[in-house]
Amino acid sequence: MPEIIRTYREQAPESRFIGIRYGEADRVEGSFANCWEDWFANGRFEPLSALTTQAWRDAFPEADSYVGLMRMSEKEDFQYWIGLFLPPGTEAPAGYAQLDLPAADLGVCLVSGKEPEIFWQCGACLEKLEEEGITLQKDEQGAWWSMERYQCPRFTEPDGEGNKILDLVFFIEPQEDQALPLEGISHCGDCYSAYSGDTCPECGKKGNAIRTDDPILIGELPGPLRNALQIAFQATEIPFTAMPTKGKGFTMSAGDILETYMVYVPYERSREALEAFRAVLDEWRKEGGEEQP
Repeated sequence: MPEIIRTYREQAPESRFIGIRYGEADRVEGSFANCWEDWFANGRFEPLSALTTQAWRDAFPEADSYVGLMRMSEKEDFQYWIGLFLPPGTEAPAGYAQLDLPAADLGVCLVSGKEPEIFWQCGACLEKLEEEGITLQKDEQGAWWSMERYQCPRFTEPDGEGNKILDLVFFIEPQEDQALPLEGISHCGDCYSAYSGDTCPECGKKGNAIRTDDPILIGELPGPLRNALQIAFQATEIPFTAMPTKGKGFTMSAGDILETYMVYVPYERSREALEAFRAVLDEWRKEGGEEQP
């Protein structure tokens, strides 16, 4: 049975989606599989992939994923697009169409299972997102967008039981401002923590009034996960510093395998950073990683 193994928010930058638009008349036995077969048989992704730059990948880590983009409306015809997200202003090659999309908040569900059952989980994903207080974003016509995102290696490399992970992604309402409080909060420069009260509960020292950019220690990260955390933080542009616990000399000689990193982020981003940090650790443990040192 398919299983929703993770949900999270993600920010997509302004983009131009370039691809080919399909509709209900293009379905065969209720599926657009025939359209995907045409794309692969005729190498339709190659001209689009050639338009992707490293700077764009850095700005949008999922930009290399093949996408089935859907527009649903009670009043207008259903749209199904196959293509890629590319930088704003990218010129569409001959034979392709384009959509200009503003920066958007995305609600992502990772669905693990076998084909074709994993494609039929939109309803379950919407229920899961609603349980978490996430609301679909609808345009002035009452239409809403979602996508099937085929990410490498999540989808392209099945596990030992043949299960793949499909990203089912929904355009959602922006998150309400959850700014952390400043009044009555102090910062400990020794423990890199924020606290209320007269003294730091960790070391007993008196700190200074907190500032939005004061560094906060959110945890110790196993070395092999540094790149995964960087990708997670890039999705929402969270600045961070990762300091090796054994020293730079050890890391250069032995690599990341035995190293751990103390991760610091600005106070104003510490809440969402901690959520992303924990998600990276949880995913690693599900895949058989060792317990955090």
